[in-house]
Amino acid sequence: MVFPNTSEEVVLKLKKGDVIPVPVGAVSWWFNNGDSSDDLVIVFLGETTDAYTPGLFTYFFIAGTQSLLGGFSTDFISKSFNITKDEADEVTKNQTGVLLVKLEQGKTMPKPNALITQKLVHQLTVSVTLTEKEFPFLNQAGLSANLIKLEPYAISSPIYTTDSTVQVVYVVGGGGRVQIAGLNGQRALDAEVTVGHLIVVPRFFMVAKLAGEKGMECFSVITSSRAVLEDLTDRTSVLRALSPEVLQISLNIIPELQTLLQSKIN
Repeated sequence: MVFPNTSEEVVLKLKKGDVIPVPVGAVSWWFNNGDSSDDLVIVFLGETTDAYTPGLFTYFFIAGTQSLLGGFSTDFISKSFNITKDEADEVTKNQTGVLLVKLEQGKTMPKPNALITQKLVHQLTVSVTLTEKEFPFLNQAGLSANLIKLEPYAISSPIYTTDSTVQVVYVVGGGGRVQIAGLNGQRALDAEVTVGHLIVVPRFFMVAKLAGEKGMECFSVITSSRAVLEDLTDRTSVLRALSPEVLQISLNIIPELQTLLQSKIN
């Protein structure tokens, strides 16, 4: 990867469960070195509000048949790089691949730098929310990450963000059921999900997940590097913090039920 306004490439070693932010303007390449017989699966999640086509990733290619360089005439390329027109044609037209290409026999790729990998890559193996506080590099991407692993039939109770951020949830393993509650008390989604499904939780909406018989693992990206997730059944829940009288009146419940409800929040 080459970051904006730098002239140095950083090469990182990635493995299953790793998270790496790719800042806006960074140029990156991804290579499966064949260490495993499994396919290399990379999930790209991010904010696309400011994309060329909002809602879709904008691909900025500098090589291949869709390269931006290929959009310039031969004489512009030759003059820009001070090379011949034949050389310019080779630079812009020799690569006939679009997005994925396979290395020719005998070709090698640069080796990763272990020290830089430790700094820029974070391994997620347990349920956790990752913000710029835990992983400062996230600040450059303006995002936070969240991993939830649920045992069979376990539930991730209603969660919401405390600011106007959006959650993008990708089902990594297992499956189950997801409900999203929206404004005005309406249920925006009630659906069965499985590996590969992607769910978007809009601003100010709540989401809850119920694992199926194989459990469920979800990875989420939140559109803020300082995201704060609030769980209604956690010990920091607003329902627990409210005074008994306020909760009784707000929910129109008897004191005994209010006491039971708050005792279950921990």
